[in-house]
Amino acid sequence: MAALLRDILAGLDARYPFSYALPEDRVGLQVGRPEDSVETILVALEVNDAVLAEAQHLGAQLLLTHHPLLYQPVSALRLDQPHARWLVAIVKADLALVTCHTNLDLAPGGLNDYLAQLLELEDIETFPSNTREPWFKLITFVPVGYEEKVRQALFDDRTGVIGAYSHCSFACRGQGTFLPHQGARPFRGELAKVSRVEESRLEIQVPASRLNIAVARLKAAHPYEEAVYDLYPLHNAANVLGFARVGRWSTPRPFPRIISQVKKLFGLPLVKVWGRPPEEVSRAAVAGGSAGDLVMAAQNQGAQILLTGEVRHHQVNIADFNNFAVLEIGHFQSEVVFMPEWAKQLEKLFQNLHLRVQIRLSEVQGVPVTYW
Repeated sequence: MAALLRDILAGLDARYPFSYALPEDRVGLQVGRPEDSVETILVALEVNDAVLAEAQHLGAQLLLTHHPLLYQPVSALRLDQPHARWLVAIVKADLALVTCHTNLDLAPGGLNDYLAQLLELEDIETFPSNTREPWFKLITFVPVGYEEKVRQALFDDRTGVIGAYSHCSFACRGQGTFLPHQGARPFRGELAKVSRVEESRLEIQVPASRLNIAVARLKAAHPYEEAVYDLYPLHNAANVLGFARVGRWSTPRPFPRIISQVKKLFGLPLVKVWGRPPEEVSRAAVAGGSAGDLVMAAQNQGAQILLTGEVRHHQVNIADFNNFAVLEIGHFQSEVVFMPEWAKQLEKLFQNLHLRVQIRLSEVQGVPVTYW
């Protein structure tokens, strides 16, 4: 049975919360109906003629992109202009379009975390601190013997995670009472009689963006007809959200070696370097796309280099380039490298949600870039 688009959107929102996106950004459902059925999803960096032809050839029902097609307000649909032509083609093909843009940049495990891992950085930190996502403690009460079933339903890559530890929970025993009234279907006990049951109080930490899906999993796994749960806001836990990552190499790397590594990882014959880099680098910052506004923030983090897609002259002209450099690799190259990893994450995400969809990675990701 094909998945519904609204369930796919809910899954994406849980993994890469749309609320993370910048206020002026355009993310989520751009074209389509939430009740549409989806069997095949084509994942691409952005929309273009080749990607649309590929989607139609594959018989895809959903095109999932990083760059939004509808970013600026549409004032006219002139078919002699690419964006309008693509939009009309999407509608004619009855193809849904969903975008994860800056929310994919900020999300834990998203684009920028991947870039930091790709460079083999250690002790990775997020900067700048744009905002913090609050956490909650989810508390429920389950009959003794059902703790593990409910635990496993709730755990994922962020729920039940504390620092470098996952699958974190706490349980203690107690006695619950209830009196089933007419119309109830008690899992244990009898109608019109007070029952006393040995139960476990189960506690798990959940980020705000995971609350809805965590509660849904709880209700699906809980044996009781009415799953009781409490939510307590935590003032000592929060996810720091920011566009860039900074980390270190335990053994300083010669700058020429870093350039060779970057060329190999991103398939580049050349890397544009702004500034005067040190001979060896131990601390580096990364940010996909356009991160010229973060040059000085990277320096404040103690980074000796910042790797990003693109910068503007006025953004680097005001920075102190004494033993510091910006490595400019191209907006396209800094993001397209994440697409295969994103496709893998999506396969795992939808499998865990029991959504039967096929993920296909676009083979014609965008405008080709060559160096002359």
